[in-house]
Amino acid sequence: MRTLMKRNHLSHRSVISFTGSERAIFLQGLVTNDVLALAPQQSCWTALLNAQGRIQALFYLWKADDILFLDIATEHAETIIKTLNRFRLRADVQIELTNYSILTGPVETPPPQQAILAVSDPRHLALGWRAICPHPIIEATAARDNDLITRRLMIGVPDDADIIPGQTLVLEANMDYLHGVSWEKGCYLGQEVTARTHYRGLIKKRILPISSRDGTPLPAEAAITLNGQEVGELRSYHGSHGLALLHRRAWEATNLMLGLCPITLNWPDWLPREEMKHDTAGQ
Repeated sequence: MRTLMKRNHLSHRSVISFTGSERAIFLQGLVTNDVLALAPQQSCWTALLNAQGRIQALFYLWKADDILFLDIATEHAETIIKTLNRFRLRADVQIELTNYSILTGPVETPPPQQAILAVSDPRHLALGWRAICPHPIIEATAARDNDLITRRLMIGVPDDADIIPGQTLVLEANMDYLHGVSWEKGCYLGQEVTARTHYRGLIKKRILPISSRDGTPLPAEAAITLNGQEVGELRSYHGSHGLALLHRRAWEATNLMLGLCPITLNWPDWLPREEMKHDTAGQ
């Protein structure tokens, strides 16, 4: 039972299915990642953008032999179904909300044998695995705890709680370094803004991991400042670790404050240090 207790049932996630002969082509023209490059039993992290290149919703796409699944925050599930149905027109695609559930677990804990699909988290291997499971097995095999959010914050990987729908750019959410966007695929909604930001190096902010210097819990209601000037804002957090949207001028600072709490920027190992040095127009 000790092994099973390490599995997290993400009760705040829903699973949407896509069937029909044009399911992959349909999604390929809408999302940031390359759906056609997915092999069976694979998953990718991706997003639906608006025409201005801002993220409307983050989610995972999973490929089985004759079906695609979309793993998304439950609060966005109905909205995304309505949005995608507006784009569907006459395409041979059927979109349905399932009663499947999402389980996660660390690398050292195996996914349940009853899983429909189980893959390594496509954002970063250290996040462990994700699995789509029939709902009846959830209560018997899983317990909800803070393992996943703790791993995620320490590695520095953004999630839904870290973006503002309609405002956050793909590169601000680090999707360029966390396997969430393809630069080789064809056009998709919001692609022009995303490509221009990427190739011209126009990104001014990124969501990055922080921690309190003395290990105390981070204060929730406070701005991040550098020498008295606001340079960022806290997004998701747990205990002494969090993620913050930080302006470029804070990336090499050693005296950041979150309210009255001294904090440290923990530059993630998956983000090249050269990013600190890139010049940005209009800093």
